[in-house]
Amino acid sequence: MTTTRGSTDPAARRLCVRPGTTVTVVLEPRPGGSWPPPHTSSPMLATVTSTATDRDGTSHVTLRAARTGSVTITWGPGDAPAFTLQLDVAAYPVQ
Repeated sequence: MTTTRGSTDPAARRLCVRPGTTVTVVLEPRPGGSWPPPHTSSPMLATVTSTATDRDGTSHVTLRAARTGSVTITWGPGDAPAFTLQLDVAAYPVQ
């Protein structure tokens, strides 16, 4: 599963997945420099498994949803993140 943030999209997204799902977030280059490293609010619920930045500044981050619950992944300081992903991990499909 992949979610991409373009320059006109809001700086926050929400995604619901099942435990064991791998999510790849691709963030387009920032005009002001590179993306800060991601931080997860609960590594027990979702783990950052890999990060990479292309030459053009595009950031690729892979997360693994481990357990049911809600976790926030932020890029940048908690009080003013550059991007936020709210990941809801559910045992069954939720709409």
